[in-house]
Amino acid sequence: MRASDWLGIALVTLLSACGDSKAGSDSASGTDSATGGSGPTEATAPTEGGGDCLQVLCGNECVDLSADPLHCGSCDHACRSGESCTLGSCIAGCPQGAVLCGVDCVSPDSDPDHCGSCTNACDDAQVCAGGACLATCPMGAIQCGQACADAAVDPLHCGGCNNQCSAGQACASGVCTCQEGFNACGNDCADLQTDANHCGSCGNDCGDNGVCVAGECACAEGQERCNGECVDIQTNNNNCGSCGNACDNTLESCGAGVCTCRPGLSDCNGQCVNTDNNPDNCGSCGNGCDQACGGGQCVNNCDNFPDQCGDTCTDREIDPLNCGECGNTCDADEVCLGGNCRRFTLGGCDQCPCDGCVDAQCCESQFLNTAVCVMGGGGGGGCGG
Repeated sequence: MRASDWLGIALVTLLSACGDSKAGSDSASGTDSATGGSGPTEATAPTEGGGDCLQVLCGNECVDLSADPLHCGSCDHACRSGESCTLGSCIAGCPQGAVLCGVDCVSPDSDPDHCGSCTNACDDAQVCAGGACLATCPMGAIQCGQACADAAVDPLHCGGCNNQCSAGQACASGVCTCQEGFNACGNDCADLQTDANHCGSCGNDCGDNGVCVAGECACAEGQERCNGECVDIQTNNNNCGSCGNACDNTLESCGAGVCTCRPGLSDCNGQCVNTDNNPDNCGSCGNGCDQACGGGQCVNNCDNFPDQCGDTCTDREIDPLNCGECGNTCDADEVCLGGNCRRFTLGGCDQCPCDGCVDAQCCESQFLNTAVCVMGGGGGGGCGG
């Protein structure tokens, strides 16, 4: 059984234990109108007799993790535009008979918040039936909160309240089935001509960054297939310029299809070195020192420097080749801050604050003498120093 199936079972079990939502807050998708939280929030299961939330509490929002596109599967996990949340998984597209209103797949025949058309909301005392706001549900319809649905054909109440069909499915005689043009692949309805997870046949996965064109796996424009994966050979460190041409992940980075020394290092006879403290290339390539090198000059000792690693005078707080301890080399996409290797990008600024960092943290790197955008990961947190 797939991970998404286990998640669906767990969510259904949790929601069954929680009970049905109040009539005033149910929509055709079985969710409250969530507006999202201010940051990742751990879901809190409801307790008997504790407050009004009968689903899952994400921050101050009472949500349905199995169907809420802003909290799909877990708090603050938002689906992308064009996706719906089905059994806790973001699915591209809506089932047949449903329409996309914002980020929600809704049934305009029965959704009280989108009755007949998007954003056409019924009053609190009304229900939505057949795309119209009415006082009561007509005979033959099932009532799901304020939604009056035809359980035989309603894609979001198929056979019963809140039984949602997935993208590519239609509700026929109260059963979710794959609509014309889609094939059943396990629990998925897939278009074998375009589905990258089921390309040409069920289970034929095109891999990361792969696309499916007319039932054949292909790579997106600007990428090539290397060892079964689609990569950009202009920037991929393991396939730089051509498949299999790997850069040194600690000393080099791939740019324009060529392996070059990481920022702050110089190429000396095919080796990437720090001429600021390399005793064989001190200050410039080929300038060897009899004793130690520090600050780009040959010195007798490292007494005027924070740290010494062999004949290298350095500062282990900022040196990416000796970060935190001698010989600990950061990867090419990491900078050393406070003795910790941290993933970064260049923000295009000399100092912080830097608009180029957007949501990443701006830090000033003494090693690079510029502002860097710290992407997280590694240890330490913050900018160190």
